[in-house]
Amino acid sequence: MEIKEIPVEEAVGRVVAHDMTQIIPQEFKGARFQKGDVIDSKDISTLKDMGKEHIYVLSLDEGTIHEDDAACQIAKKVVGKNIVLSEANEGKINLKAEQKGILKVDKDLLLDVNSIDEILITSSHDNIFLQAGDSLAGVRINPLTIEERKLKQFEAILGDQNLFGIEPFVDKKVGVVVTGNEVYSGRIEDEFVPTLQRKFKRWGGELLDSIIVPDEVDEITEALSNLKESGAEVLITGGGMSVDPDDLTPKGIRNTGAEIVKYGVPVLPGNKLMLAYWDGIPVLGLPACVIFEEITVFDLIYPRLLTGEEFTRNDLIELSYGGYCYHCDVCQFPQCSFGKI
Repeated sequence: MEIKEIPVEEAVGRVVAHDMTQIIPQEFKGARFQKGDVIDSKDISTLKDMGKEHIYVLSLDEGTIHEDDAACQIAKKVVGKNIVLSEANEGKINLKAEQKGILKVDKDLLLDVNSIDEILITSSHDNIFLQAGDSLAGVRINPLTIEERKLKQFEAILGDQNLFGIEPFVDKKVGVVVTGNEVYSGRIEDEFVPTLQRKFKRWGGELLDSIIVPDEVDEITEALSNLKESGAEVLITGGGMSVDPDDLTPKGIRNTGAEIVKYGVPVLPGNKLMLAYWDGIPVLGLPACVIFEEITVFDLIYPRLLTGEEFTRNDLIELSYGGYCYHCDVCQFPQCSFGKI
């Protein structure tokens, strides 16, 4: 590769070899000149305003790849399902969500490919919620060119593995059992179902039916069984999950024969949650904090269930790292640290 420095006054008619960024505080930041642009006489003043006294003409040796082409090659290899690519801009390509879902990132693989000198792949966190059009990663090289052998090294490490992918949501039918003598008797108005309805609008899912039962183990078990037989694809109970002797929901879930993954998840708010599977159907025992708190452990687990992901006990334990909510005055979730591993 040969780079020749040319004074800007002599640059008229020359082809720009790389994007050149201009920053005007509070007004503009971006590529004022892009790779392939031809310098015109009126551009000389702009270049000088950008602090450019010279431009550089690039001649590529055999086996050397320009930044835009290299970024394209890398991005096309790492793009996974339900992900699209932006155009190259200033040598960078962004990966964007093609549809709503949960981002999956192979962190170990990401670190492996970034260990190659001059390759820079920057990622969002694993398991975050994305809307269609959201950016999730950026790809570029540093500096302006890269040896082709390094791209081959990258491809060898990547192989046929998926670095990024988005698991889409499926609007599953949800059956809800609300427990509590005070709600069953009508003394207290139920808040669980309205809260969950708001959650379904945000994340997805469709309320199949809801049943209110007293604090009696057999009635809790029977209500869950009836909802399962009615076609519920996710079962949720609300209330009765604390350590009080009359909080019998955990036993009601156990008596269905469901396999308990974990009762008690190291996340605040919401650490009294229970997750179980009953013939492949997830059963979520929700603590009362889901009613009162804006974001809880429910918002970390439920969206992933909508993708068909099956949690293990270790998956729930891993939520402890980043599982503390700061209760910000204005909630920014999921653009915050809560639930980030």
